[in-house]
Amino acid sequence: MFQFGGINILNEDIREKITTENIFKIFNSFIIPLLSHEERDFMLLLQKYCIDIIEPKIDMTRDVYNIFPFLGEAGYMQRLYPYEDFKPFGMRYEMILAMVLSIVDPELDLARVVSGVLAMNPLYSHGKSDREKRALGDLMAGRKIGCICITERERGSDAVNMQTRVRTCDDETGDVLYNGEKVFTTNGPVADYFIAYGVEDEKAPRESMYQALIERGFKGLETHRLGILSAPRVHIGQTLFKNVRVPKDNILGGRGQGYTNLFRGLVAERNTIIGSSLGISWLSAITGLVYTNLRKQFNKRLLEFQAVSFPIAEMLVDLMAATDLGFSAANEYQKIARYPENVEMIKYNASFSAGTKYLASNLAHRISYEMQQLCGGAGYTDNLRIDKALEISKIQEIIGGSRNIQLLLVTQAMKSILRLIE
Repeated sequence: MFQFGGINILNEDIREKITTENIFKIFNSFIIPLLSHEERDFMLLLQKYCIDIIEPKIDMTRDVYNIFPFLGEAGYMQRLYPYEDFKPFGMRYEMILAMVLSIVDPELDLARVVSGVLAMNPLYSHGKSDREKRALGDLMAGRKIGCICITERERGSDAVNMQTRVRTCDDETGDVLYNGEKVFTTNGPVADYFIAYGVEDEKAPRESMYQALIERGFKGLETHRLGILSAPRVHIGQTLFKNVRVPKDNILGGRGQGYTNLFRGLVAERNTIIGSSLGISWLSAITGLVYTNLRKQFNKRLLEFQAVSFPIAEMLVDLMAATDLGFSAANEYQKIARYPENVEMIKYNASFSAGTKYLASNLAHRISYEMQQLCGGAGYTDNLRIDKALEISKIQEIIGGSRNIQLLLVTQAMKSILRLIE
């Protein structure tokens, strides 16, 4: 078991039971019935790797990025797409990866999702040049760190009407210049690769949006760290583009194509966040279940009190339903991969993933908060990982679009359905 910064206040019989290995045992009893034999084998191998290789390297007083190469070594930076000999792959496997890594270390998985999925997805889907392929290999191996630059100071939830400007260079190179500011760029202050979006015409963002790979070292690129107290081991920051010249070979989506690329990528992002949120929920729920079964108060185990056992039972019921729904969202995403030109399917998947992301991330926060209350003081210390899960659950609710943005997408789908009977 990795070490925390504070002192131990748990009884020895409790501490020796609340291990990642034991949490996995209980987690598996709930999850394995939902999986195929191949998915089960993938999950068990991943869990063993986490216990043997990843967990001993976790230090809650240090940034998470030194662990990336060890994830990359085994092909665990992402499992959404095929890469070299790392199999199996697909959204269900990516969801399993996110759940398992979030149980081990929610902050590590937060940073991995951004570098391994949000930054890597555009490179995998649209990268063609040698520079783009090199960046993909660097990110997959965990040698380098990636981030994605969408949100701005005045454009938090509005991913369309960007103020970051792109203009073509006054020569025959096909290069473009980026000028603007992005904020809340997870991994940004330490990133090597930036998937950046900007528009040529603010009045016509859909028709003029670009998507490009910007590399650390490009002249005019500047990054600063924001004070995000919930994730002290993950760097989240401000990214400035001051006349940054982007080579033609680094343009992933030219004028207008950037918009299409952006919104197709958001569904993959949401589905991965669903997996991370479910992992956080399972971490808090199982930790609390084990703790309340061992901790005694008034000469009785906490779990013997109905005021404790009933809420935990309700959480587990909700969590099982949400997990099943999460895998259904993964199934729907994989249909898009088979039928990429089916517009109606894409629209349906966007609203389905939005609704599921809303439910899963909200549930992660609720379960972590309520379990902290049921466990009492120990739940607020680093002896249990519930408080860490709670803090990262707050980040999960806002990344990929805030709660109300997810609900907005669902209401838009509702309006489309109602048109059927007009």
